[in-house]
Amino acid sequence: MFLNRIEILSTAPCVIVPERIRFRARLSDNIQEILPHLNAVLKNAVYNHEGKVLSFQKNDILITIYPTEVTVAKAMDEGDARGIVAWLLSIVNDTFGNKANITPIYEKRTRLAPLVVYNWLPKRSSCRQCGEQTCLAFAAKLVLGERQLQSCPVIWEDGNEDLLESLKDLLGALG
Repeated sequence: MFLNRIEILSTAPCVIVPERIRFRARLSDNIQEILPHLNAVLKNAVYNHEGKVLSFQKNDILITIYPTEVTVAKAMDEGDARGIVAWLLSIVNDTFGNKANITPIYEKRTRLAPLVVYNWLPKRSSCRQCGEQTCLAFAAKLVLGERQLQSCPVIWEDGNEDLLESLKDLLGALG
């Protein structure tokens, strides 16, 4: 077994969907070497080889994998969190066991959909503080690299820390 366990360190309410939770977990082993293989296996992943970060959505749950930890947002509850951890443990170990048959992908995947980013924005109606007509327009420009996260003053306000961290994880995977 490549990865022995994943330990949930903390849980907190999710800011985006208050009835859900977010959590942070520690990996028992450094999985840096398998991240490019996971990038090949998880077709919707956004990977940054230089930053050693792999982010993806499983259904509507955002999962970000680092060499020794994982952050997850929008899990249903603690039972769901344990299920996600078990699935991650399985996919990492299965990928490692099959790595001889998997061509690793080291390139960044930049096909992040604007709607994915939009889902993590505050979405204040008619705010326009970033200079765009809508949050979706801002998300599209973020994905294209035409705007920076700093352009949205609302995301930096007190109370939006969880949204900001999730967006940083997601956009950080793009580099």
